[in-house]
Amino acid sequence: MSASRIFTSSLLLAAGLAGVQAQSTAPYTDDITGITFQQYVSTAGLSFGIALPEEAGTDFIGQISASTTGWAAVTLTGSMRNSLLVVSWPNGDDVVSSLRTTTGYSNPGVFDGTATIKPIAAGTSVNETGFTYTFLCEGCLIEGKSFDASAETGILGWALSTTPPTAPSVASSALQYHDGGFGIYGFDLAGSKSAKFSSWAALASAGSTTVPSPPTPGGNSTTPSPPSMKLGLVVSQRLAETGKSVLLLERGGPSFYSSGGDLVVPWNDTLTAYEVPGLFSSLPSFPGNKAYCSDTPEMAGCILGGGTAVNGLQFVRPPSFDFDNNWPEGWKWAEVEASAERVYERNPGSTSPSTDGKYYDNSVWDVLSKFFAGAGWKHVDTNEQPDEKFQVYSYPAINTIGGLRAGPVRTYLPLAAGLPNFTLQLHTKVVRTLRTQSTVTGVEVEGQEGTRQIINVNQGGKVILAAGAMSSPRILFNSGIGPADQINIVKSGNTGVTLPAESEWINLPVGFVRDHAYISLNFNVKGNMTIMSPDEFTNPSNLTKSLYASGAGPLAQSFNRAMSYTTVTNADGHKTLIQTHLSSSANKTITFLFAVTHGVTSTGMLGITPDGNTEWTVNPYLTSASDKEAMATAIDEILALSRQANSTLTYIGSANATGASIVATSNPLAGTHMTGTTIMGTDDGRNNGSSVVDTNCKVYGTDNLFVVDAGMHPDLPTGNTQAIVMVAAEHAVAKIIALDAGSVNGTSTSPAVGGALVTRTSCPLLFDIKVPLRKQQTKRGEHALQHLLREEWIHGYMARQLSNLALLQGRHIIVGDRELGALDFFCNS
Repeated sequence: MSASRIFTSSLLLAAGLAGVQAQSTAPYTDDITGITFQQYVSTAGLSFGIALPEEAGTDFIGQISASTTGWAAVTLTGSMRNSLLVVSWPNGDDVVSSLRTTTGYSNPGVFDGTATIKPIAAGTSVNETGFTYTFLCEGCLIEGKSFDASAETGILGWALSTTPPTAPSVASSALQYHDGGFGIYGFDLAGSKSAKFSSWAALASAGSTTVPSPPTPGGNSTTPSPPSMKLGLVVSQRLAETGKSVLLLERGGPSFYSSGGDLVVPWNDTLTAYEVPGLFSSLPSFPGNKAYCSDTPEMAGCILGGGTAVNGLQFVRPPSFDFDNNWPEGWKWAEVEASAERVYERNPGSTSPSTDGKYYDNSVWDVLSKFFAGAGWKHVDTNEQPDEKFQVYSYPAINTIGGLRAGPVRTYLPLAAGLPNFTLQLHTKVVRTLRTQSTVTGVEVEGQEGTRQIINVNQGGKVILAAGAMSSPRILFNSGIGPADQINIVKSGNTGVTLPAESEWINLPVGFVRDHAYISLNFNVKGNMTIMSPDEFTNPSNLTKSLYASGAGPLAQSFNRAMSYTTVTNADGHKTLIQTHLSSSANKTITFLFAVTHGVTSTGMLGITPDGNTEWTVNPYLTSASDKEAMATAIDEILALSRQANSTLTYIGSANATGASIVATSNPLAGTHMTGTTIMGTDDGRNNGSSVVDTNCKVYGTDNLFVVDAGMHPDLPTGNTQAIVMVAAEHAVAKIIALDAGSVNGTSTSPAVGGALVTRTSCPLLFDIKVPLRKQQTKRGEHALQHLLREEWIHGYMARQLSNLALLQGRHIIVGDRELGALDFFCNS
C-alpha cells in the first residue's frame, strides 16, 4: 500500500512493515568474539545477527550494530503487535538494553515475563557514530511473540531512531520515534544454528538500570503550563489578550517554518513538510521527523501545534446534537454556538482547499459521487450543513487556509506571541503539579536533557492542563489525582516522581475513555479509475510545485477524496453515527474506512505503567454488542449497494461476506479521537460520581487546577475531534476568565512559536512584526509576509493586496495602508 495514501500514521507503520521487500541474510563471523551469526544488513545503518543452538530451545545470541547515537531495535516477529522487541542504545561508554512487548503504535512497555537479556562484553562497544551490542537472550523464544527456532526461516522486523530515549541511563526509558527507518526482512534460521552455541553463551553476564535524578527547585513564574495539544494555544491566547500573565509550556519543538521549524521539503527551503496537506501520509517516514510522542498508547503529536501539526487535517464542524445529547447545562449548542463562531471566524476549515477552487486527483470522487447519488444519498457541504448526517456525502472538510495547514499555530499563537504578558517555553515536559491540600502551588518540569526543576505558581494563579486525552491523565496520576491503583503504580514505579502524602490523594475516575473505532474495506472499481502517483506528492513535478506556489493543486489537499455519513438505528432503537473516510492507494481501488462515532457505547480505561507511559488497561475499541451491530449494519448497506447489477464497485473480499462476519474477524483500528479521560460533569467523582472536572473545567477537589483538552469532553463527537475541541476550548476559556481576574497558568503539550512575532500597535492599520536579528530568522519573517501577500485573507475577511511594504534594516517590518474587517490580525506562514 502506498505510503502517501494511508489514512493514519499508525496504519502507515503497519503497512510500511508489511510492504518492505523480504531480504536474505548471510553468514558473518565476529572477529572479536568468534561467534558466527546469520546477519541481516539494512541500508539505514543497522545490522542484526542471530546464533542458535542445533537443538531448538528458547535461547538465542543476538548482535545489533547501528550507526546512530539514538536507539536501535529488532522485533522477534514481523508484526507490530504482541511481539518481543530487543532495544539497545549507547549511554556514554556503555550500552543500555531492554526487552519489551510491542502493542501497535504505543510506546512498547518492558516485558514482564521471565525472559532476560545478558550482554556479552567482548562483543559490545561504543564509538562517536554508533555502537555494537552482543547479547544472550534467555527464555526469549516464546510461542506467538517470537520466531520459531525449529523453522527453516522466519520474518523479523527492525527500527532505528536518531534520538536517544528520554532517560538514556534507564533501561525502561520511553523511546523516541523511529525516524531513522523501519522494516521487515526474511531470516535464514537454519543457517543460524551451531554446535558452538553453548560455549558462546557462556560469554554472557548480567546488566543494570538506574532512575532519574530528583528535581532542582526553579524560580517563581506568573503562569506555569504542562504539555498539551492544540487547546493550550487556544486557551493561552484568549487568556493573554485579557491581560493575564501566561506561561505556556510546550513539550516539543517548533513545527512550521515561520515558528523555527526546519523539517523543510526538498523543493522549497522555506516550507516544512508539516505545512503541506498533501504530505500528511508520508510524515511518519519523512527523514528527520521527530514530531510524535513516545509514551502514549496511540499516535499523538509532541510538537508545536500537537496533533494539528501532524494529523490528517479533517475539520468536521460538530452538529448541534454533539453538544445537546450528553453535555451538561452551560454546554448545550445554544450556549456554545457563539464560541464556535469565534473559532470558525479565524479557523473555518475548507471543503475546497485548493485556492483556485478546483479539485485535483479527483477520480475517487467521480466514482463515488455517482455511486452514492444513484443510491439516493444526498450531496452536502459538511461545513455549511453540519446537522445533516443521514445518508449524505461530501467533499472532505480539512483544516487549511490558503493551501497551507491551518490550526492554532497559524490562527491563535501569533496573536499571543508578541504580547509582553505571554511567554512560551519549548522542549519542556510537565511531570506533575505540586499541591498543598487543594491548592496547586507549582509544576515540576523536565527538560530535553532529563533534568527536572520546579516552577512556582504565583498567588492567585491557575494551572490549566491541555496535554491531550492520553497525557493529561499522566500528569494527574503523578500529582496524586485519580484512582488509587494508578497512583500506586507511580509510587512503586521507576520514574522518580514524588507524590503527595497518601492522605492528600484525590480519588477521581481519571482514565475512562471512548474513541472512534475503524474497520477498513477495499473495493475494486469496474472500468477505469486512475490516481496520481505517490511520487507526485513526495517528489512533485514542476507543474505541481508551480500550482502550490499559489496554494493550489493536489498538494493543497489531504489524502481523503470524499466523506460520507449516515445514522444507524439498532434493533433496540439505539442510534449510532457512522463516518466513512474514502480514499485510494492504487488504480481501480477505493478504500472505505468505516468509523462508529457519536452514540458509541464501547468504553475503556487508560492507565499508567511503572515507566510513566500511558496505556490501555481496558480496550475501548468495538467491544459492545451495540457498536458491533451498528458497524455491521453500515457495512452491510455498502456491500448491498456494491452487489447491485449496475454498481461500479465490487468488494475485494469474499462474495459471501456480511457486515457481521467482517466485524467478527476484524481487528478494529484506533481513531485516535479519544474523549472522557478527565470527563466533565456535575457528579463529583470524589463522591461516587463519574466526573473529574466540573462545568468550569476545574478538577474536583482543587482550587486552581483545570483541564481543557479532549479528555474533558463528556461525549464522543460525530466527526474527527479537531474542530470540536477548538470550539470547546473557546467556550472553556470564557468560563475560566469569568471565574475571577487572577493570573492564569496555561498548559500545553504541543504549541509554540519563534521567528516572526506579531503585535498589534495602537493604530489598527499598523502592525509591527518583530523579527530577531539572526539572518535565518529575518528570512522567516519576510517569508511570513510573502504568504500573507499571496493569500489575501485575514481571519476570513477578504482584503486588498498589501501595499507600502517597507523592510527596515531587517529588524522591523511595517505594514500600512490596510483595510481590515477585523482588529484581530496574525501573520504566520
